[in-house]
Amino acid sequence: MRAWGTSLLLALLVMTLAVGGVEAKDPNKKRNAEALRFAANNSLFVLYHEVAHLLVDQLQLPVLGKEEDAADNVATWMLLNKGTPEANQALADAANGWVLSGIAYNSEPDDSDYYAAHSLDRQRAFQIVCLMVGSDDRAFKPIANEYALDRDRQDSCHWDYALVDRSLKGLIGPRAAKSNQHGVEVEVTYHDVSGRLKSAADAFRASGVFDQVAEDLRSKFSLKTPVAFNAKRCGEANAFYDPDTVEVIFCYELMQDYLDLHASGVSDSIVPAMPRPAGSGRAGSASS
Repeated sequence: MRAWGTSLLLALLVMTLAVGGVEAKDPNKKRNAEALRFAANNSLFVLYHEVAHLLVDQLQLPVLGKEEDAADNVATWMLLNKGTPEANQALADAANGWVLSGIAYNSEPDDSDYYAAHSLDRQRAFQIVCLMVGSDDRAFKPIANEYALDRDRQDSCHWDYALVDRSLKGLIGPRAAKSNQHGVEVEVTYHDVSGRLKSAADAFRASGVFDQVAEDLRSKFSLKTPVAFNAKRCGEANAFYDPDTVEVIFCYELMQDYLDLHASGVSDSIVPAMPRPAGSGRAGSASS
């Protein structure tokens, strides 16, 4: 999307947010509200993904297979366990986000995509949907059908979810904060930004997802080391966990990327604004 088009879209999104829950009659306003929701929900999923990396590191949790796949499963499991329509919508938006991302950024994967730390974006979408229908086939059968998961796979997704659920309850349950314990200290910082990213940064902060995930971490886990949550300009569309600083970083560029991605998906004309990393993940040296 052209820079001026993105600025206009983001400005409208912030205006839509200020209006609150009033249903817009203007189709453009409705589309803008949907774009804001899509971007916020994809950001929410990514943040739980990064929290998964943090927990693996700080709690020394065992991981069999790719840590990136495990982090996606943790994020999906955490949202499913909320059992709210909002959390379910966040998962649906996240799955759609990976589909759109796959079309935009790796529609023709090469060997580097197959040996990468992250699974293909389209695979990540199907895994979210599989765990959804595996957790409750009646509630999530419509989305599984929408993604054309056949009956046999929908049935076997039950075992996929049961395995994830049993594993995470066994690993995380005993390490969860007790009612008489103080949770982990989490400091949330929104760094100032100007120029083209300011509207995206404002929309990210107004969405409340950063504070929501931080509060979940504070209330549900007891960690010895304080955690920093930093939202800032990074120079790339990304989010990652840095084990050296025990820090979850969300890049404002990623919020803008999600907004651009939604606009591209709506118009069926996907033109990526910039090369995007393989996906959010755990930092080696402060980069994913």
